[in-house]
Amino acid sequence: MRRHIMLGAVTIAATALALLLVLQTTRQTEPQRARIAVLTRRDVVVGDAALFAGMEKAAEDSKVILNYVVVPPTATLAEEQLLAEQEIADGAGAVLLEPVSTAGSGKMAEELSQRAAVVLLGERADMEAAGHFGSVSADNYAIGVVLGKEIAELLPDGGRIALLPESDARGSIAARRQGIREALRGSAVQVQEETQGVALLVGLEDSALTAAAESAAAEEKRPLVVGVGNSNRNIYALDRGDIADMIVINEFNMGYLAVAEAKKKLSSGLREMEQLRVGDTLVARDTMFSAENQKLLFPLVR
Repeated sequence: MRRHIMLGAVTIAATALALLLVLQTTRQTEPQRARIAVLTRRDVVVGDAALFAGMEKAAEDSKVILNYVVVPPTATLAEEQLLAEQEIADGAGAVLLEPVSTAGSGKMAEELSQRAAVVLLGERADMEAAGHFGSVSADNYAIGVVLGKEIAELLPDGGRIALLPESDARGSIAARRQGIREALRGSAVQVQEETQGVALLVGLEDSALTAAAESAAAEEKRPLVVGVGNSNRNIYALDRGDIADMIVINEFNMGYLAVAEAKKKLSSGLREMEQLRVGDTLVARDTMFSAENQKLLFPLVR
């Protein structure tokens, strides 16, 4: 009886040892997933942001791990670079970042690219990338031109408008502002700095569009609101009629392409990185429910 028990114990121990060896061998043969750091000024809510949803889908397809780092709204470009350097020191093989300022972004990306794959989000650098770092952005000047033409149609008799935000620290905002002014050249529409007493408010980015809609709602004589956005709060404002027209950038594609571009660089270090463009669409309340626009506005809904 004792012999049977001893033999059973030996068998169990041998089986356990064999399983342990199999697990160790599996761990050794499984490739370690690359880690990509994402530096963003936004609140990271995947269900409410097409950009992050696109990133998560690409991470799943590319088998990489994403680590999100929220950059404080008051951060300088130097402080943003320090955050990126810390992520690289902690093991990130690539960095995706929304530059807080376009001026100096090329130098920052060039320096970071010596240690990791770098992709700028929503912005082009202020210097030639020369294949050392990538970017994914929209054609921001063209977006401004489309907005300007739409404003001219909404105000056929002219009127005063204000553009938000006032700062042009980021090249995307400056390019949209330039496009609007060019499209309105020769019209009776006047651009002013103050938001009081205007016929129309323009939000040049998502948060500015939200602020414009809130500011308009507080006015006794409510101005029209147009701009660039894609958050759920601005989509609902468009549906309510608080926003007349909104240009929606395909940020799902932006997020997906950024992760995919970084992964390609990690897989082939000699590969030159690309400057990629994503599309955009002007959406109005009466066109937002088309099948194409629904897919753009709600990319997570299948």
